[in-house]
Amino acid sequence: MVARIHKAELLSQADIVAPPEQRACTDRSFELPPSVHIAMALLFIGFVSVLSFAFRNPNMAVPWGVFVAFIAAFFIVPGLWTRMKPEASRTKALSWTRFAEQGIETATGRTSAVEATILVLLLPFLILCWAIAVATIAALV
Repeated sequence: MVARIHKAELLSQADIVAPPEQRACTDRSFELPPSVHIAMALLFIGFVSVLSFAFRNPNMAVPWGVFVAFIAAFFIVPGLWTRMKPEASRTKALSWTRFAEQGIETATGRTSAVEATILVLLLPFLILCWAIAVATIAALV
């Protein structure tokens, strides 16, 4: 059963606590080496290229350029975001050898380089495979 609590009773029981700590990213580099980001961008551009080639039309030149520009912005903006951090605590992206040795820290714990690379590149790869499947179906029908 629900009972009404008066405001005076609430105020008498109120605990004053410290404000929460300021939450901010401590590492803006995403801990991934640039080659993983480049591979992801190439997979997305491959997706757009496969579909553009499969459904080629002279009128598709401009939309293809817009898609490539959008994908480029999708990778350039986070790259700029990593450089906006104050100089005192700026971290660089991991080199490939250090990434292979250490892996990265994820929400579920430490992940090896192979697992992290698969996690990051799996969705772009599946999207590219989907584009190839659609292009194959369109060519056969």
